[in-house]
Amino acid sequence: MHIASQTAARAEDGTAIAYRTQGTGPAEVLFMHGWAGSGAYFDEMLKYVDLSGVRVCTVDLRGHGASDKPEGSYSLDRLAQDMLAVADAIGARRFVAVGYSMSAKFAQYLTCVAPDRVLGQVLVAGCPAGEIPLPAETVADWISRAGDRERLIELERWFITQPVEADVLERWADDAVKVPRTVLDESLSTCLSTSFVDRLSDTPPPTLIVGGLHDPIMPPDTLRAGVVAAIPGARLALLDSNHDIPVERPRELAGLLEAFLAGQRAD
Repeated sequence: MHIASQTAARAEDGTAIAYRTQGTGPAEVLFMHGWAGSGAYFDEMLKYVDLSGVRVCTVDLRGHGASDKPEGSYSLDRLAQDMLAVADAIGARRFVAVGYSMSAKFAQYLTCVAPDRVLGQVLVAGCPAGEIPLPAETVADWISRAGDRERLIELERWFITQPVEADVLERWADDAVKVPRTVLDESLSTCLSTSFVDRLSDTPPPTLIVGGLHDPIMPPDTLRAGVVAAIPGARLALLDSNHDIPVERPRELAGLLEAFLAGQRAD
């Protein structure tokens, strides 16, 4: 197995976007993490992925992880261009986009912007292309936890049903506590307040949507109505988990991803 190595791509505005790669390809898979996380959020799942013929790239969204943390630049277009800058940096002309939680929305927008480059979408625990009516008091509570390690871990535990090793949560908190409040606010706002439903394609790439049976944010019925129904041909797989599928059910999610990639190679 190729050992993960960290480097950075340079976005159009000069922001350094950190990423790590594993495997040698030729299949290329780009991973986009959720709110307050980093590309390392997928490490548990990637332990179970057979990288034969696959190269995976886990990206730290701007403002997160080892990426630069500028203010005021978290639009959908900016985030999509960041991902394309990373894809260009690693020589991935075409790739499968994997988005978790808020990045499931960002991945769909990336497909709208660059349909010729996205071979497939795997959307995990999120998010419709339309606006998301999260209560204002909930948003305020989440943002207020910026920089507070214990309160961030408390929030994360609310979205976990299955046993997760303490060190996995601690590593997530190591990253989350370093994300500036403005970044947490702006990235969440971009997820919740934007809509591009009118830009979704009638002929999207193959799409797998993975949900948690016990997810209070994106429960199965919400996924069916808001995400699956909007993407012709999308397939929904439900796992016995809460919202944090990549750490709650890493082996099962890895299996779903491998099957999806195998289907891509067979087409």
